[in-house]
Amino acid sequence: MTVNNTNNITNLNVNQNNLLEKISTGLAINKASDNAAGLAISDQLSLQKNSLTQSVENVNSGVAMSNIAQDGIASQKELLQNIKTETLKAMNGTTSQEGREAIETQINKYIEQYDQIAQSTNYNGQQLLKTAGDATDDLSIVADESIVSMEKSDTTSITDQLKVFMEDFSTNSDSMSGILDTVDSGLNTLASFASEYGSSSNALESMARNYMTAQTNLDSANSTILDFDFASGIADFNKTNIQSQVGYLAQSQANAVQSRVVSLLT
Repeated sequence: MTVNNTNNITNLNVNQNNLLEKISTGLAINKASDNAAGLAISDQLSLQKNSLTQSVENVNSGVAMSNIAQDGIASQKELLQNIKTETLKAMNGTTSQEGREAIETQINKYIEQYDQIAQSTNYNGQQLLKTAGDATDDLSIVADESIVSMEKSDTTSITDQLKVFMEDFSTNSDSMSGILDTVDSGLNTLASFASEYGSSSNALESMARNYMTAQTNLDSANSTILDFDFASGIADFNKTNIQSQVGYLAQSQANAVQSRVVSLLT
């Protein structure tokens, strides 16, 4: 009888300690012995969430990179428009030779600014509007089981063509016409580059929303497995606490009776 009561008290103490641990951590599973299957599922969910978290970071970086590239292209398009305006002014019969030379100087400045934008528009050290013709031109964004293909834009090829016509711009009407044709073609090319970056940005933003929704669902599923029910747990703790006290009282009474019996026998 005494042995059984001692075992019961020991078991109650173990249960109390387990409940106290869960109450203090707020987790229903603190070690494998609490729920081995549940812990394994929780670990797998956490692994999936970590993968999604990194994917969201990658996607957000891709969106930021795309937006920076689009801003750079917008500035380049404005400069090409300025070059076209100045060229039309130079082609006008009322413009003097000195005026054409001044316009030539201004257009060269626009070209220089254009190239500076191509040089300086970058994300994390990666130039976005100037290509190298090798593997470094790949800007693809890698996410969870998905890849959005992106490449650097070859915007400087436009000014490379413009520079050829600028060699005799102020004295050659054919060079002026060549400038206009190159600018018109360049504006179409820049529009295509901007469209590609914009499409990639839209795709990435959609992916980010999907990944964040998946993260929320994983958190909810993991919470169902791991979170501790405080109301039920505290009720159980109070119950085992009372049972433990009753057990100690019964044990002390049994010990007292045993002591009196032994004293009577001796």
